[in-house]
Amino acid sequence: MFDKTVEILDKYTKVKRADIKPESLLIEDLGLNSISYFSIVLDLEEAFDIEIPDDAASGIKTVGDLVACIERLK
Repeated sequence: MFDKTVEILDKYTKVKRADIKPESLLIEDLGLNSISYFSIVLDLEEAFDIEIPDDAASGIKTVGDLVACIERLK
């Protein structure tokens, strides 16, 4: 799940894929903004056939948080 998540994140950030770690902060480390984050959520929902609730999405700060959220919803 981590690898697929990183693959999707890689389309929206200038950070090298190898440098994206579970502890990477989505905004501070990867440079995402609210528009790119919304697009990522949509891509993840489609890729994993899940629906990420808005309240869950707003609490996600790191790549690891994102993966954990996906795992809970799968």
